[in-house]
Amino acid sequence: MSHVLLLASEKPVPLLEPRGTRTLSGGGVTVTVPGFSVSEHTYYQAAVEALGFVMKPFRYELDMCGDENDLRSLTEYLSANFSPGEELELWSLWVGDGGGERPRYRHCALRELDRERLRLLCEPPHEPDHTGDFPNGLISQICLTITC
Repeated sequence: MSHVLLLASEKPVPLLEPRGTRTLSGGGVTVTVPGFSVSEHTYYQAAVEALGFVMKPFRYELDMCGDENDLRSLTEYLSANFSPGEELELWSLWVGDGGGERPRYRHCALRELDRERLRLLCEPPHEPDHTGDFPNGLISQICLTITC
């Protein structure tokens, strides 16, 4: 199972090279990885399309982990590239076995975007698996629509 974060919009937006680096820790291991970025949607593109979710046509991969720096970088990027009233979608998708079959939809204004909403995208909750194939549940597919 792999995780993909996407920005989907009605118009093309510029790519953004990684902004600095960030340190991630877990399981006794600490790594330094590139910071917030916006890139072409290539990672598991076919698997994302196979999910069959209706998305805005221009799609870009986001690299972020939901910390304060990423929140600031994302907010600045969206403010610079979208006009007031425009909508965009942030998708948290799990491809492979164990992802939910239907997305959970959320909505907020750009000014309401906070770490809790980003955490929902970066650390999505589990939902019940009624087949019993995944005892810990399915990982939720999330679409957060943002109005600028």
